[in-house]
Amino acid sequence: MSDGVKGSRRPYRSPVRAEQVEATRRRAIEAATRLFVQHGYARTTVTAVAEEAGVSPETIYTSLRGKRGLLEGVIEAAVTGPDGAVMLHQQWVHEVRELPTAPERLRGWVAASCRTLARTSPVHAVIRGAADREEFAVDLRRRLLERRVDEIVRLAGDLLDGALPPGMTAREAGERYAALASPEMHHLLVAEMGWSAERHREWLTECAVAQLLGPA
Repeated sequence: MSDGVKGSRRPYRSPVRAEQVEATRRRAIEAATRLFVQHGYARTTVTAVAEEAGVSPETIYTSLRGKRGLLEGVIEAAVTGPDGAVMLHQQWVHEVRELPTAPERLRGWVAASCRTLARTSPVHAVIRGAADREEFAVDLRRRLLERRVDEIVRLAGDLLDGALPPGMTAREAGERYAALASPEMHHLLVAEMGWSAERHREWLTECAVAQLLGPA
């Protein structure tokens, strides 16, 4: 009987230890974000990230699977943002969903997209640079695009249900929005052409309303 009891015991997992591990992981990702954006993927080393984060290189290899894992962790942290959740479960979606009209919901969506792009666009630029030499970065870009388009299509069907022009499906609306609100377009307008965040938001709002809702 006693043998059966012993066999059913589960290993103890310390909440304090788990918090320490997560804090270390966050420091590494924050450090990697700074260095990747500043120096690019190729010129950033695990050793440099470890020094910046105040951890050992071995810790990064163990917890984040090295340099590739760091880049994936960086973009995931940028995408999920302060909520730590995928887009469809972020707080702003619930708030925008409560707005009374489709134009108001679309404007709220654009404002949230611009906040997200401010975080993610520099990291997407790092991934594009890495994709020139790293096959894994090509695959990462593909997976991120598929995920982003899928979430946007679902959001278009949710927030703009019944308001799209005749014949336009949620799929087409989502793909149009994904193109307009892409990190590539944000990088072109803001980073390369020097647009302010406000100018970009106003442009994206105007384009999104025209493309997804049609003439007033």
